Amino acid sequence: MSDRIERSVLIEAPLDRVWDLVTEPGWWVPSQTPAPIDRTPGAIAIRESEQWGRFPVQLVSFDPKTYAAFRWASTSPGEDLTGDNTTLVEFHLASEAEAIRVTVVETGFAALPIPEEARRKSFDGNTQGWGEQLDSLRDRAQQPG
Repeated sequence: MSDRIERSVLIEAPLDRVWDLVTEPGWWVPSQTPAPIDRTPGAIAIRESEQWGRFPVQLVSFDPKTYAAFRWASTSPGEDLTGDNTTLVEFHLASEAEAIRVTVVETGFAALPIPEEARRKSFDGNTQGWGEQLDSLRDRAQQPG
């Protein structure tokens, strides 16, 4: 099994708008309640999803307008982050002509302390999910206003 998911999307929107959306901790977790936004490395935001559960998301690091990295426990809804139950989610932003390419890379599945079948299911689900979430990010970023 691969330990890396990589997906990208081209977004026709200003870099500042895309950056603000990408650096909102856990933006990819559908949530009915907005989480406070703290863009301080080490800060943890809690995202609540009626469908998927509660997910703490930690901002690991960022380079302004080019890179942001988070840790989350996608296989352990409701659990706190412990290091060994997390995957690393990295967002890379690059200008391409009049648009911004956002690439997401998620790694760390091989080290998760869960059975292989659960690891595979999580990897496959997140592979599909990142395509959907990047489409949603593009739609949000390209909205007028």
